Amino acid sequence: MLVSKNHKTKVAVTLGLLFSSTCLAEDFVSEKEIEVIEVSAQKRVSALQETPIAISAFNKGALDDKNIEDALDIQFAVPNMIISANSGYNIRGVGNNAVSSSSDPGTGVHINGVYMTNNTIENEFYDLQSIEVLRGPQGTLYGRNTTAGVVNAITRRPTDSFEVYAHAEIASFSTLRTTGAVNFSIADNIQQRFAFNTINRDGFTDNVADNVDFSDIDGRDQYSLRSSTAFQFSEQTEGLLFIQSFREDSNRMYRIGVRCTSDEVLGCNPDSAGFEYPNTDFTDGSLAALLGLSGLTRSNYYNTNRDGTLRSNPSDPRKVRTDVDPITEIEELIVSLELNHDFGEYVFTSLTAYHDKSFFGYQDFDNADGTDAFNVPVSYTVGPEQRLENTLNHSSIRRDESDSEQYSQEFRLTSYLPGDLNYTLGAFWMKYESSSEASFYVPELSIFGDAIGVPRSAHGFNFQTPYFETNTWALFGEAYYSVSEDVQITAGLRYTEEDKDILTRQVSPLSYLNPTFDDSVFSSGEGAWEEFTGKLGVSYTPDLDFTDDTLLFATLSRGYKGGGINPGADASSFPTFDPEYINAIEAGTKNTLMNKKLQMNATTFFYKYDGYQVGGILPDGGTFNTNVDAEVFGAEFEMVALPTDGLLINVNYALLETEVIEDFFTSPDISMPSGSGPVNIKGNELTFAPNSSIQLGIQYEHAVFDEYLVKYQLQAYWQDDFYSRLYNLDMDRLDSWNQVDGSITLSGADDLWAIELFAKNIADKASYTSLSVENSLVGRYRLPNVLEPRVVGLRFTYQYF
Repeated sequence: MLVSKNHKTKVAVTLGLLFSSTCLAEDFVSEKEIEVIEVSAQKRVSALQETPIAISAFNKGALDDKNIEDALDIQFAVPNMIISANSGYNIRGVGNNAVSSSSDPGTGVHINGVYMTNNTIENEFYDLQSIEVLRGPQGTLYGRNTTAGVVNAITRRPTDSFEVYAHAEIASFSTLRTTGAVNFSIADNIQQRFAFNTINRDGFTDNVADNVDFSDIDGRDQYSLRSSTAFQFSEQTEGLLFIQSFREDSNRMYRIGVRCTSDEVLGCNPDSAGFEYPNTDFTDGSLAALLGLSGLTRSNYYNTNRDGTLRSNPSDPRKVRTDVDPITEIEELIVSLELNHDFGEYVFTSLTAYHDKSFFGYQDFDNADGTDAFNVPVSYTVGPEQRLENTLNHSSIRRDESDSEQYSQEFRLTSYLPGDLNYTLGAFWMKYESSSEASFYVPELSIFGDAIGVPRSAHGFNFQTPYFETNTWALFGEAYYSVSEDVQITAGLRYTEEDKDILTRQVSPLSYLNPTFDDSVFSSGEGAWEEFTGKLGVSYTPDLDFTDDTLLFATLSRGYKGGGINPGADASSFPTFDPEYINAIEAGTKNTLMNKKLQMNATTFFYKYDGYQVGGILPDGGTFNTNVDAEVFGAEFEMVALPTDGLLINVNYALLETEVIEDFFTSPDISMPSGSGPVNIKGNELTFAPNSSIQLGIQYEHAVFDEYLVKYQLQAYWQDDFYSRLYNLDMDRLDSWNQVDGSITLSGADDLWAIELFAKNIADKASYTSLSVENSLVGRYRLPNVLEPRVVGLRFTYQYF
């Protein structure tokens, strides 16, 4: 981004002081002060401590120090944030609880300022300049689907100097991770940077099933390549072409293990979650009876052997019994072109982007091995892959496939006026298209499908969405007016229009028994919404005797997350569910003290949640989404201190209270307590909203022989218990957990090389981060998501510049 010459000079001086390679190691340790981190949260460069927004920002050094290698690692460094493979991003109790292919996330995930509708947590973070996490609604500059906040990963831009670095990591589970980059000039006005990342490791989960030839699952085999090309067309005009490709071909499992107390009526007891398997008399037995195949499988075969002895479901969350070797295949391409033209007191920005992503997932549906399940000899094929099964096997398969494309364009005009008023004006447009299919194959349906001649692709319960499209556009503006030297008012407004269209249906072998069924017909649904969002804030920078710098701020803001379409099993009815809105009040302070060796920031907030989106899965496989009102209150405290030379301490502490504030009785079809009928969720806590959490980091470095630096780091994190579903049942509650990481690094004073010994999850805790409920076809057992086990390894880094 083009900025004023004075601003460039300040940045250059700061970087020179921080990264000068001519100082001795002892000088480097003794002369440190808390680094000035610059952010682009307001879509203009500003210092973190001078920006009146609750932001957690990490530059390259902080990302390395905190061992942040992927999205899951961010939650250990940001107050009031939870991330998991199943639940996605949750900030201050705000995420996505709707169950629909047309629903949207609550956190806006961006790469270099480009919004990613189909955002991913699979990618590794590499060669980044910084990551910024904005907490709270960002409805003006970022717009729709930022009710929780914004995550923006900013990659390193090309420079006019030659630079190369390589980073290799070997660790537990045969892990080999590599990262590197090379930067050079093609011409005086063209700079190029290439970067790459690879990871290959064995699975974290042991498979103890009988008669299978794969013993570990949930491994990784993925790589990413990136090209960044900077063009200086003139002194006033510059551009950045960004291209990133990602590939994965792993046996990753997004759903691992079974938590169930067997129940002959429901498959699993909804009020208990032990370490048994679902009772197949309810699942397979009832389905076989419906299809006229009674007696095909023996009674409760998951939990008992044929001789009557018990079979065990592993109680260790890192062990499973599965007869299906999982497959995860992902291909992703991101292309963006940023153009900036400096008119002197204005900078015009154009940001054009394209995002293409495809996903294929194939894994065990019942998460069990059905060896010796049949009472009679049988053979059958499963799914489009025509997996051959026989009497000794009973495999249930879940198959997910999706493709998406996104086109987006943003224009901005940013002022850098010498007076009291500055502003940003902009326009945004996006088109998102996707197709998806989720298929659930169970043996009874496959055998029945073969018998009546149904295409093998339709042997399961198939939820097909061959077409979904979102079109949205917005106009926005945000102004900053200095009332006096130390008081500034911020006012912003955004107008958004969006519409969604969908074609979808639910189909199974039973559908073909209906004489009116037409295999070529899909049902359609549509919805359209428009909304104003914005903010009004005031900031004050008093001159206090006991601080170096102080910022006080208060903000009123409104966030908006799009509505969706609610296709259920009844294809003739497609009601929509409404958008959700957050009206937020936030107040905070940012302070620098003790000659810039101490930072203390605090924020408190209150949300009035209108139309919180609530979703569930019906017994027939359809989805149900609606809206309820809720309230959120919380506070966050962040501290960074340099008490003595070489010692750095950081502390984050967060409090959170959430509550559904209106009577809402769930449909009996989606209420889980057995025999209880509709459940009123008024007074319940929101999901993924622990009442408190704390993070403590300690780093100490010292010089050795004036030529080397040794750095010791310890990171500890604790999180209170929370609920994974709005029912707030005992079985929805996830226990509190903690994690401790550590490392020791030896590096040269010139910062050209480093060797690091590290350990993640030192105590090897198996902590649950989500617990969802599976389909009634397999007894509605609970699916846990578990943090990674202890990983110990070595990292080697060499760079030349």
